Amino acid sequence: MQKLLDTATATELLAGLAAGDFSSRELLEAQFDRIDSYNPSVNAVVAFDFERAQAEAAAADDARVGAREPVGSGARLHGLPITVKDCFETTGMPTTAGSPTLADHVPDTDADLVTALRQAGAVIYGKTNVPLFAGDHQTYNDVYGVTRNPWDPDRTPGGSSGGSAVSVACGFSPAEIGSDIGGSIRVPAHYTGVFGLKPSHGVLSDRGHVPGPPGTLAGDDLAVCGPLGRSVADLTLMFGALSGVGAFGGVPGAALPQPSAAATVTGLRVGVWADDPLAPVSAGTAATVNDFVATLGEHGALIRDDVRPAIESQMLHDTYLALLSPVMFAALPPELFESMRELGAQGGDSVSDKMARSGTAPHRDWLRANEARHRAMAAWDAMFDGIDVMVSPVTQTPAILHNTEASYQDRVIDVDGTERAYNEILFWAGLATMPLLPVVTLPVGSVDGLPCGVQVMARRWSDLILLDRCQAICDTLDISFQPPTLIAG
Repeated sequence: MQKLLDTATATELLAGLAAGDFSSRELLEAQFDRIDSYNPSVNAVVAFDFERAQAEAAAADDARVGAREPVGSGARLHGLPITVKDCFETTGMPTTAGSPTLADHVPDTDADLVTALRQAGAVIYGKTNVPLFAGDHQTYNDVYGVTRNPWDPDRTPGGSSGGSAVSVACGFSPAEIGSDIGGSIRVPAHYTGVFGLKPSHGVLSDRGHVPGPPGTLAGDDLAVCGPLGRSVADLTLMFGALSGVGAFGGVPGAALPQPSAAATVTGLRVGVWADDPLAPVSAGTAATVNDFVATLGEHGALIRDDVRPAIESQMLHDTYLALLSPVMFAALPPELFESMRELGAQGGDSVSDKMARSGTAPHRDWLRANEARHRAMAAWDAMFDGIDVMVSPVTQTPAILHNTEASYQDRVIDVDGTERAYNEILFWAGLATMPLLPVVTLPVGSVDGLPCGVQVMARRWSDLILLDRCQAICDTLDISFQPPTLIAG
């Protein structure tokens, strides 16, 4: 069973459960054993509910053997044991969002997506680590400590869904749910070599996600929730299960467009955005992106590196920061908010200065930024009249070294020997976040022994079509999950 968990996808494990190759209880015990062996070296899974999980796994087995009918609505995940990011409220288990102020917070209701997982038959047995209030590209906090990358423990798995991505990469959980406003699904997937989906904004419910504060009913601008897995098929499976609770786009009964025909790489129109002066990428990262699209071209895809939305990169990025900052600053205590206001008033031109200014600006400034966003959305939509997908780096480099000492604004990233601002990670994330686009992260190569992914973007609301196209890409190019070498701790 342990050998199976090295590489098995959620889709494959569900097939094994359905065929009777193993039971849900046996699978759960194998995952427990794996966590006992390897979780101490990575610190991904940080809270557990063993007894409830064992009872639910037994019930799933009994339902399969006895009634011959799967439990749960749709039962897409019947008997599949999984972990959940510690930002999603989960009954009977801590939901801390990495904050000492919530260290004892045990919700009495589930987040909408946790409800969806349970209705689909999943067995939720653990919570995975996050940065403080999901606000960093690294995963560490004062409640549970630092989560390490299984490919190199000196490096971060990214954030904020770092624990989720490591849980999937290590076989603790075959799939997970993450959240993303600044690359928090995409960067961890890229750093750890797994697959991730950032859906179109508004498709999946974020009710019960912390932040906002526990009990918040309104969703956040820009922020989305979505799955991580070991294959595109896993993303599609999880996306279907997660769509079971909450109304798409806020419109009851609405549905996403379905693929009109089976996708193929031949004739696929692919734009490529491999580098940008605002956030230069390493030579290895650029080569990975370009090699990937070149291989697509060898299989009949139509490659264009000259296509962009008709708005300059700087304006796209500034609009993103102007919309992101109010979301990030909304819950700041008054004294910190006032210090941000003072920083913004100094008129500096760094990313930190811009975020301080826009995060404390009056609502009329937000309305102007929102108008700029809608102009950008129209520009992206017009661009997608000429291509089917846009391929870009996820971020500047493969997984970076831990840096938990310096403040966010003072950190730097080494890009081929040049120090670049840590917050440049937001540039590549913001390309799709600001115009609310769906993105699939694919692990397509390696740089210096570390995983390297790409993000594949598409027109808003085309999530199912994008997943279908990415499945065709993976089938054609033989892209599959490659496991790290785990270290017993």
